[in-house]
Amino acid sequence: KTDGKYSGDIIIPENVKGNDGMEYVVTALGASCFERCSGLKTITIPSSVTSLGTDCFFLCSGLTSINIPSSVTSMGTSCFSRCEALTSITIPSSITSLGDFCFYGCEALTSITIPSSVTSLGENCFNGCKALTSITIPSSVTSMGTGCFWGSGLTSITIPSSVTCLKDRCFLRCKALTSVTIPTSVTSLGYGCFKECSSLTSITIPSSVTSLGSECFYDC
Repeated sequence: KTDGKYSGDIIIPENVKGNDGMEYVVTALGASCFERCSGLKTITIPSSVTSLGTDCFFLCSGLTSINIPSSVTSMGTSCFSRCEALTSITIPSSITSLGDFCFYGCEALTSITIPSSVTSLGENCFNGCKALTSITIPSSVTSMGTGCFWGSGLTSITIPSSVTCLKDRCFLRCKALTSVTIPTSVTSLGYGCFKECSSLTSITIPSSVTSLGSECFYDC
């Protein structure tokens, strides 16, 4: 850790030499590895890496693009949180879940590809992704965490039939949201689920839904 001094275009080697003179394979980017490296523009991750730690790229506000190799199987909490210049990202099919706050505050994110290997979207996963106007949620996803799309720029959303509930504040303050398709698999809409979705003019709630949380459509 160099206290945010990594900058420009970084290439991570597949092997590094230790203080003992031996060569070691780089298999993980540890917690807070590149945290607050605001001058970091691009980064190349070798195929030897299998995990990206908690807060790995937190507040890398200058990071515009990244290629995650298919060797990576886990992404820690807040992995890309507050990467405010990141515009697009492709998640490899080796990933099974997007952790809590994974893309929180990625204000420039316009495109993301989620593979069918992903089964869950963590809490506040896309909270504050103001430029994200559309997203395809694969049918493999069974869980969307609290505040999943809070304050995002979504204009429409189709929820796959694999999802059974929309948790608290799931679409809170999605002020551009005009169209929502809720499948018959969904049985409950959580607290403040569509609160302050001021552009929402109509919605069809399927008969499968048995409970609407407090303030579900407050200030629509």
